[in-house]
Amino acid sequence: MSETTSSKLLLAGLVSVGGMILMIIGSIALFGESAEDGPLQVAMMFGLSIAMLSARSLGFTMEELSAAMSASINSALGTIFVLLAIGALIGALFVSGTIAAVIYYGAQIGTPHILYLLVLVIATVLATAIGSSFTTIAAVGLPFVALAPAMEVSPVVTAAAAVCGAFAGDALGRISDTFILTSTLVGADTKAHQKTLMRVLLPGWVASAVLFTYLGFQHGGSGSFDPAPVNDLIETRFLVSPLAFLPLVIVLVLSVRTTAFLSIMAGAVSAIILAGFQQSEMISQTLADDSLGRFAQWFKISLISLGTGFELNSGDAMMDKTFSGGGVVSMLTTVWLILVAAAFGAVVDHSGMLQRLLKSLLNWADRASRVIAASAITSVGLNAATADPYMSIILGTNTYRQKFMQFRLQPKIQSVSVAASGTIASPLIPWNVHGAYAGGTLGVGVLSYAPYALLLWATPLVLIFLGFIKFNQDVIPGSESPQDVYGNKPEKLPERRTSV
Repeated sequence: MSETTSSKLLLAGLVSVGGMILMIIGSIALFGESAEDGPLQVAMMFGLSIAMLSARSLGFTMEELSAAMSASINSALGTIFVLLAIGALIGALFVSGTIAAVIYYGAQIGTPHILYLLVLVIATVLATAIGSSFTTIAAVGLPFVALAPAMEVSPVVTAAAAVCGAFAGDALGRISDTFILTSTLVGADTKAHQKTLMRVLLPGWVASAVLFTYLGFQHGGSGSFDPAPVNDLIETRFLVSPLAFLPLVIVLVLSVRTTAFLSIMAGAVSAIILAGFQQSEMISQTLADDSLGRFAQWFKISLISLGTGFELNSGDAMMDKTFSGGGVVSMLTTVWLILVAAAFGAVVDHSGMLQRLLKSLLNWADRASRVIAASAITSVGLNAATADPYMSIILGTNTYRQKFMQFRLQPKIQSVSVAASGTIASPLIPWNVHGAYAGGTLGVGVLSYAPYALLLWATPLVLIFLGFIKFNQDVIPGSESPQDVYGNKPEKLPERRTSV
């Protein structure tokens, strides 16, 4: 590459990425947390336009850019369909009385002090077991966020606890797609990768547990809670039964055996069927249309709940707000966000602007500790630039592979450097697939829960710190060849579990 070409690439990259950053900051400054409801997406469309014009100035045709964007969006289709399924599931869980049952039985626990901590623990354990942050957020995060107002604690902090637990568990889960991809790309031993990653995650997890316990006592008042008023109100509309938990059980069981989309859709269908048997009276009262028979009422409200979301019509404003939501339509702004971000990532990657911007970091990484730090910074940056955690793992790993081998660092150090930085931090980025999914599913914007998600902030910093004091000494013995230890790059990558 000539010096002139390199300079043009650098300038174009700075204009494209800088323009996108300015657009994002501007929308957030003007609209705050509500920016994710549309203004952020519009701002990012302007950022995408700047990137496309920059790529055109480098000589790339619109046909080339369109093909690159199409390929990137195609890779995100699995996640998009999962998001649409989640919207349908949420609406179905409302009409089936599942959310009402979670609040009804959860309120009887009467321990608002430990709710945040409980969510963190349950989400961590479940995500580690099933290897899916998506399923964990849907099956654990959503019900507990709905329960939080009834327990008189913050749904925002509850969402942060669910996200922290879900992504910590997903990173550690041996059957998680990100776990498999990260260790496979590097050639790291899975046990060594998991053990080392656990050491990096532990300080942030413990600190988060302390924070959530403290906030629980701060928000939970005296700690005692009388569930009677809440439960009496629920019983006026819903038939409450343990059978209402069946859709969540179906989602969890099937998530281990099939794709996220199919398991979530199975949960939505089972919830709709359950509603027909258990909530017929509530459905009749909600629709208030005597011209329809019971089957027609059930069919009508099923389509409404799955499509545009369930709306309770009880006459009590607070109850109606609590037990309404979901629907595929509710996820469309999130899908919009992912589409624009995926297109932008494709343009800056295909044009070479992204690689040119990374060159400065590669040059700075002239010792083992700096390689670890540069890899972590790059991984976070790639999650923001490409909006795709899966793609950021591949690009980040390939970019620094030779550097890690040059300084003879163990493969587990590179795999952990990627997993404990960009992958963990991705739910903090509103337009990233993980951030968009978490915010869309929980109904709590990324900008709202991010300040309380200590684990997600702390883990990359812990990684960089350990890189300077410990990991930089974990090297391949002199008698072994780094090429042999790392092995060849895999010809075929593991499939995403979010695929349709």
